Amino acid sequence: MVKVWAVALMCGLLAPSHAQNATVQVSSSVSAAGLGSAVVDLLQDGDVIQRVLETVSGGLQNLGNVGAGLAGLDIKNLTLPKVSLQLLPGVGVQLNVYTKVLTEGKGLLGRILSLQVEGNISAKARLVQDDTGAPKFVVEDCKTQLVNVRILLNALQLRPAMLNNAIKRVLPRLLCPVTDTVLNAVNSLLRTVNSEAPLGAVGNLQYVLSKVPVVSKAAIGLDLNAVVKDLLGNPVEDPACSAASVSLPPVVGAAGQLGLSVCLLGSVLNLLQVPGKLDAAVDGQLLAADSPLTTSALSALIPEVSGLLSGSQQPLLKVRVLDTPQVLVENGKVMVHLPASVEVFPSNSSQQSLFVLNTDVVLSAQPTVSDNTLHLSLALERVNLTLASSLIGDFNAPLLEPLISDILRAVYVPHINAALEMGIPLPDLLNLKWENGLVGTTQNSLVVKAQA
Repeated sequence: MVKVWAVALMCGLLAPSHAQNATVQVSSSVSAAGLGSAVVDLLQDGDVIQRVLETVSGGLQNLGNVGAGLAGLDIKNLTLPKVSLQLLPGVGVQLNVYTKVLTEGKGLLGRILSLQVEGNISAKARLVQDDTGAPKFVVEDCKTQLVNVRILLNALQLRPAMLNNAIKRVLPRLLCPVTDTVLNAVNSLLRTVNSEAPLGAVGNLQYVLSKVPVVSKAAIGLDLNAVVKDLLGNPVEDPACSAASVSLPPVVGAAGQLGLSVCLLGSVLNLLQVPGKLDAAVDGQLLAADSPLTTSALSALIPEVSGLLSGSQQPLLKVRVLDTPQVLVENGKVMVHLPASVEVFPSNSSQQSLFVLNTDVVLSAQPTVSDNTLHLSLALERVNLTLASSLIGDFNAPLLEPLISDILRAVYVPHINAALEMGIPLPDLLNLKWENGLVGTTQNSLVVKAQA
């Protein structure tokens, strides 16, 4: 069972000045439940509630200027706003907020008066971009409905018509700013969509919004580009994925989902390959006592080796990745193909190699997510060997595949996993955390879902 799902809310139009040559598309969709959950979490934040209080308090001062005979109103209690959301296809969201405010001030003849107002606020918010290209909700229309007004004066409940009428006139100015306050808190989280995070000590990963969001009844569909860069800021890409695209299934029973093209993984491996982080040298000291990398083990398969190596010599094996790693989804599994050379030397590596093998190293990748980071754990599936050159003449290279597989499995695969320990940082969006667990796959992508 896939336990882990995550949500990313991303949208916007990529300005021409932000265009990059090396891009990998990342697609996401978020449901109304997912966005609503983020809003509810925000309303638990003391700073946001304080801003709501300040907004309502400022609006209350307007009541003193509408002929109601009120002055010095202060908030005594504010019920935590209850928010519900509905997606508006092609627009954004319909935001509905219920709140209750209890205030105290001076009324007619200087008497202390307590005023309790209950109201529903309904606002339509359009999803746009700000000047930096980040997504932003902007309120286009706001309406309020007075649910109940209670005026407590000298322990008596009164409903003066003049005060009721005054409240109805000022209510939009009193409560509508609450929706701006709530959405501004959401917008502060959305601004982190355009971001850049380190890829260990070898480079950086930049997320840039690429397309205008598509809002349907079920979800908001959003796209961005992921640009892998080296430490000098140069884009590093998978040449086979210049037109990468991601298609996501419909959101069903989930807060949202994120699709990452496997080309992103290929670009990260390419970033590691350029400075040789995927290359390794293996000798007997790195292997167990029963190491297969011995003269006798090689001679048993290739008798001609014994004429060039003494029994006391410890061969040295070097693995070098020759071309861009390729990442594919095969039968639901993420597979990594490393086009490499395996070169076998006498114990002194300064000597000429005994033979060179062209090698397709095939690894399976187990993706997991923790701490907003995608991690890959690689395991060797198989190696395919062909002879490239040899001092000992022609021989049947596939005979060495079991031996080379054991050596790579023991030393080389842990070496690559160590290089990948940095993980791939995922977009920091809406403060939603990624749970630990497995990640699903589609034809060309990894898919992470957020449970509703």
